[in-house]
Amino acid sequence: IFPHSGTQTKGWFLTHVISLFFLQHPGHATATVTSAFLENEYQADKNGVIFFRAGSQQYQLDFAGEVSPCFNLISFHSAAGLKVFTLCLHLFEQLFFLLQIFSKQKLSKADWELLLSLIQLSTDSQEYIKIKRLFEKTMKGYCIHQLQRIQNPTLWDIFQWFLHKSKGVNERLLFHGTSPSHVSAICEQNFDWRLCGTHGTMYGKGTRSYFARDASYSHEYCSSLGGCYRVFVAQVLAGDFVRGSPEYCRPPPRDKNSNRLYDSCVDDPTDPSIFVIFEKQQVYPAYILEYSLESSCVVL
Repeated sequence: IFPHSGTQTKGWFLTHVISLFFLQHPGHATATVTSAFLENEYQADKNGVIFFRAGSQQYQLDFAGEVSPCFNLISFHSAAGLKVFTLCLHLFEQLFFLLQIFSKQKLSKADWELLLSLIQLSTDSQEYIKIKRLFEKTMKGYCIHQLQRIQNPTLWDIFQWFLHKSKGVNERLLFHGTSPSHVSAICEQNFDWRLCGTHGTMYGKGTRSYFARDASYSHEYCSSLGGCYRVFVAQVLAGDFVRGSPEYCRPPPRDKNSNRLYDSCVDDPTDPSIFVIFEKQQVYPAYILEYSLESSCVVL
């Protein structure tokens, strides 16, 4: 969502972030480089390495930095090679854009559409076919009106960070049913028991946002609006799980390491169908599936 028009290039933004947070921050000693110099160097070689001094310290700026599957990073090092701090360009690009639009008196509809959008999927796309198969396993007699992909850059970045941190252990596509009045809030803010309500604590209180393997389970918590239902399909990092219990406000410690907690709680560890997630970062609301009884189905 970074704006590419005019002078607002990635290099321009990069050098101004460095200038703001490193070179010209109050209390910092004057550096031997300027943001204009860094801009020119970046445009000349986006994989280059720059050395500069700030006070008595010498630093190395690696434009390319580390590259992981989730983040594009630039790293600052001291002369001895000790990493001082790292900037995530992708997040800073979004931060820059957010600062721009929030500096206005109000957000326009176009601004919100850049931050959050619902993309209707074609019935012949691989995503649609995959979700349709999951849904139809337990929802005979119902048909899908439409499937929308939720694109929320802020929530996606948080989920991707957690995914990278946990190395994607045991990622699952799970269903979550809720009231139609909560759909917009979940798309914007993620799942939260204060938004989703409390549908039970049999396997742990957690966020009280339970996720189900079977769409039929989540259907029980969906409210009809004109004969039409909407259910979320979420990407969930279930990780290492254990059988839940009503008194759990967080996962219990692991048997072999009491300093580490399990990642989630389930109904049956041998064949889990219900998952309780205690950290919002482990979940991304990926799709909204709209459906109804076959007798009243209209595919959009």
